[in-house]
Amino acid sequence: MKRIFLTFGLIVLCLSLLMVAGCGTKRTAAVPRPEGKLAVAGFTNPTLNWEILAGYLDEEGHPAPDGTTEALDIVLLDALEKHQVFDYITPAAVEQCEEVVVFEESGLPKVSAWKYWLGVGKCIQADLLLVPQITNWRERVGSTAGVESPASVALDFYLIDVKNERMIRSRYEETQEALIDNLLTAKKFADRGGKWVTATRLASDGIEEKLMELGL
Repeated sequence: MKRIFLTFGLIVLCLSLLMVAGCGTKRTAAVPRPEGKLAVAGFTNPTLNWEILAGYLDEEGHPAPDGTTEALDIVLLDALEKHQVFDYITPAAVEQCEEVVVFEESGLPKVSAWKYWLGVGKCIQADLLLVPQITNWRERVGSTAGVESPASVALDFYLIDVKNERMIRSRYEETQEALIDNLLTAKKFADRGGKWVTATRLASDGIEEKLMELGL
């Protein structure tokens, strides 16, 4: 019994210290804001390996639920506004070029994801094209108080340098863990109100983190 109380006390202490340390801190971008005309594509949800720009899918043929990409598009644009990134070509405009590139490639052998998105960037006449993709999505099974299975997401963000035909990849991958299982995640646990969160909340945190990592 004493051991249980000691463990609980340590957890409470860790949470308190982390919450105090986090108060008043301001997150800054990890790198300078990239220069040039930025275009932002809407989220896509590849279900086959040839559709992703790098890496591979753990499982092919398992899409996220309907409406997920649209919901994350809203979160992405809100995060850009929060970071004071205003002057960019919107996903709606980029989508027009996505349709053009698909049309131009019709009847031809299947193109790689890299060639496709590079073509979209050239079509929209952007210097930089941000391409966000959902590569894994598993919703929480349970409630905020307890779960049978926690939420899990994997997102990839590709910043394509259209002129120089290069790209930077930034990946976010998280399966929520209980505080007792990993004290290193105590800050996140506290930020989330000590609750089991949805996959959308995990993705929102990932969008915030990876935009900062890319300087956006």
